[in-house]
Amino acid sequence: MTEPTPTHAFHGGASFEAIGIGFDDLARRTSIVDADVLDAWYEPAPAVLATLCDHLPWLVKTSPPTHGDGLRAAIAARHGLAAENVLVGGGTSSLMFLALPKLIARGDTVALLDPTYGEYRHLAETVLGARIVPCELQEAAGFAPDPRAIAATANAARARLLILTNPNSPTGRCLDRDGLRTLLGALGRDCRVWIDETYVDFTADVPTAEPLVREDPRLVVAKSMSKFFALSGLRVGYLAADRALTAALEPWNPPWSAGLLAQVAAVRALAEYGWYREQAQRTHALREQLRQDIDALAGLRCVPSTTNFLLFETQRLPAATLVAQCRQTGVYLRDCASLSPRLGTRFVRTAVKDGAANARIVAALAAAVRNG
Repeated sequence: MTEPTPTHAFHGGASFEAIGIGFDDLARRTSIVDADVLDAWYEPAPAVLATLCDHLPWLVKTSPPTHGDGLRAAIAARHGLAAENVLVGGGTSSLMFLALPKLIARGDTVALLDPTYGEYRHLAETVLGARIVPCELQEAAGFAPDPRAIAATANAARARLLILTNPNSPTGRCLDRDGLRTLLGALGRDCRVWIDETYVDFTADVPTAEPLVREDPRLVVAKSMSKFFALSGLRVGYLAADRALTAALEPWNPPWSAGLLAQVAAVRALAEYGWYREQAQRTHALREQLRQDIDALAGLRCVPSTTNFLLFETQRLPAATLVAQCRQTGVYLRDCASLSPRLGTRFVRTAVKDGAANARIVAALAAAVRNG
């Protein structure tokens, strides 16, 4: 929403400017397609909304459990962890800024997928002063992560930390169970691995790495409850890690780091996991139709995805031009130039929305390509 500065990473979210950051007329949201951010196209589960609505005045005015112990217990129970393996906070961004300064120091080497979520490079390099070694994902292979190549790059650089977004953003590609185990087996024992699984629940055949923290103290799994669980506005997430690490981080995690609305909604959402999996299946169908429709447009080509978003190449118009033309019709997409110099002016990312919004995305792209 703001221009990049030395102290902030650039993100999507320009669509909120059309709504109004003063929140004076939230009905404006119905006139735009906010596909430049990756929020869920569906609402939270009915049981989640019912609980929040039934108790809203009390939830708004009441202080939450100080350290989110009930939510920690619910998270731990899902994958056979102890509550002591879990640290909750105000979304994974908050937890990144809490934990990474304790895991790396100025001058340390950090291996990072390229391209990947831009906040990681900003935090590690610009804020913490680490040396970044990119693990380049090959465009010719559709940006699919190669576990042996990633490990070889991290090992050769003697990286202290490898940051792996799985599935990756903006590419939508991922390592499966075997690929992840190959990567962990090939990495040096002194390299800690941070795995961001914000989108993993959209991918039924890629299980979470959370249970692995019981056997591998190198692992830190960062989980957002924003996207899959449709709770972006409440800002709630957690880390799963070895007990010794969570104990070391706990004193730095402020009290009430997740609000009461967020804690209650998250506990209820975990109990409704089956309902959310149904929405994931609907998302896959919507994504595949959107992919086919974009691929049918001249000069546009999608990268395969397992998530709730698509990366596509624009072969005729510069990405910035395409995004600007779509924005004139109320359709907001993400120019990916800021995520890696290797993406240049050629790649755009779109969220998968509902059928009507996806149709608007395709129509806006078609008009831009036709008039370009």
